[in-house]
Amino acid sequence: MQPLATVRNWQFDQLRKSLPVVRYIVQTVSADDMRTYRDGGTGWTALEVLCHLRDWEVMFQTRVRITVEQDNPELPNADPDRAALENRYNEQDIAGALDLWSQRRETYLAYLAELDESVWQRTARHPTRGLMTLMDQLALSAWHDVNHIDQMTKILTERKPSV
Repeated sequence: MQPLATVRNWQFDQLRKSLPVVRYIVQTVSADDMRTYRDGGTGWTALEVLCHLRDWEVMFQTRVRITVEQDNPELPNADPDRAALENRYNEQDIAGALDLWSQRRETYLAYLAELDESVWQRTARHPTRGLMTLMDQLALSAWHDVNHIDQMTKILTERKPSV
């Protein structure tokens, strides 16, 4: 069994590696492709996925801070589809969204790296996943990246316009 610090470092590494992967995706397709093709023809565009990654970075950081600062808190939740519509994700500046996500990721990683070993087993109640440790939340944020990178790749490979 690997020490938790080793597993944590693997997760930090995965979070770092997501940025250049998404940057490559964004730089190799046109702005029209980022805005036109939808997941399954009815879901999000690649730009909407990018904006979701950018905005959920704040959600992950907020949840971690709450878990560190409070005893067994209830974590906040939000509706990602509603956020995409209300914030008009598909009309946003692609480069700006990518840059802001990158800045937020660096802030998140810096905060996580400074946490004391003693806090990683602190728990909080996730709104849909139930009781989670801080370590679980870290793993969830790394999984979240991979899930949405896969989604972006699928959208841009399948090239299904709005139905």
